[in-house]
Amino acid sequence: MFAESYITSATQIFKEYTLQLPLSVYLRNYFKSKRNLGSRDRKYIAELMYGIYRLGRQAEHLTVRERLLAGSFLSGKLPLLFFEKTDQVLAGQYHLSFAEKKAFISKHYQLSFKFPFTLTAHISEDEYLDYLFQPSQVFIRIRTNVKRIIAALQKQGVVFTVIHDQCISLPANSKMQDLLPNENEYAIQDYASQLSGEYFNPVAGELWWDCCAASGGKSLLLLDKKVPIDLLVSDIRTSIIQNLQVRFRKYGHNNYQAMVMDVSKHQPSLPLFDKIIADVPCSGAGTWGRSPEQLYFFNAEKLDSFHKLQCSVLQQVLTHLKTDASLYYFTCSVFKEENEEVINSIDSAGYTVVQQKLLKGFQYGGDCLFFCEIKKN
Repeated sequence: MFAESYITSATQIFKEYTLQLPLSVYLRNYFKSKRNLGSRDRKYIAELMYGIYRLGRQAEHLTVRERLLAGSFLSGKLPLLFFEKTDQVLAGQYHLSFAEKKAFISKHYQLSFKFPFTLTAHISEDEYLDYLFQPSQVFIRIRTNVKRIIAALQKQGVVFTVIHDQCISLPANSKMQDLLPNENEYAIQDYASQLSGEYFNPVAGELWWDCCAASGGKSLLLLDKKVPIDLLVSDIRTSIIQNLQVRFRKYGHNNYQAMVMDVSKHQPSLPLFDKIIADVPCSGAGTWGRSPEQLYFFNAEKLDSFHKLQCSVLQQVLTHLKTDASLYYFTCSVFKEENEEVINSIDSAGYTVVQQKLLKGFQYGGDCLFFCEIKKN
């Protein structure tokens, strides 16, 4: 039967996959090599794969088949008929709420749902597990022509949610370039990341530094406030800076300086800054709802490596902060070792923690972001 063939295919993939590529890319390549698989076949197999990785390592006492079924049962995206064909016990519990399904799975399979790493403040293990299994959304930050964008989406019959007048969420598989071809009118950016802009209050003439700029999302939030500042963006990767410059040109921003540098090391040529944005390299655990394979393959050694790098970056860039100036520390992690423990590593006599919180987009199908403002005494 088809249902069992999906489990067989997913089992094969699970045994072969070792994080050599993001799971989405690996599956896309796999499906290209299996031309006999239709759209429904691909959907079912993908759901089985994402489900097993959302369970993490805590379910390793189960067979692969049991884990595939338990994970996809919790995800709730496969139809009742699939479970009627594969597991009558799960089929009998199909209409339970997610919380009830979780309780049932925990008892039926003796699963504890305990994470191996300490979570950051303001998030519980239950909340994080709920996030891992909830449907993800794609978010756009509207830069201009709000009414026209909404009208265009309505005309095409797109399902979307207006979160506020500058933020809209859509299903994760939305092809934004087809829906909204005028790309300079909006930026694709997770809701939690958009929230970070609320803490940026630039003053004309200030000198800002986005030290780990990556794609430049936070710098774009800053520049879109249209306050004349001097901005330096940097990243350790040349290709990333090149891509950032292309993106900035698309949005009409040219008044900035870009540099390639390793900010975990001393940079004697840099000046002192009025504000620093430090969105440091991290595990990305606050985004694993979209890439749960990262959860499965993550380990203590990787976490310790990120912690040491983050401490090094923070300690170095803080030396370039003016007195009474602020550094905005960010990670897209939910682990205490990458968040509070990094903040605790700095000299408390020289710096003050002004505010610290977890920016969450869970209620809208988004990710989360740790934020801390540090002020130099």
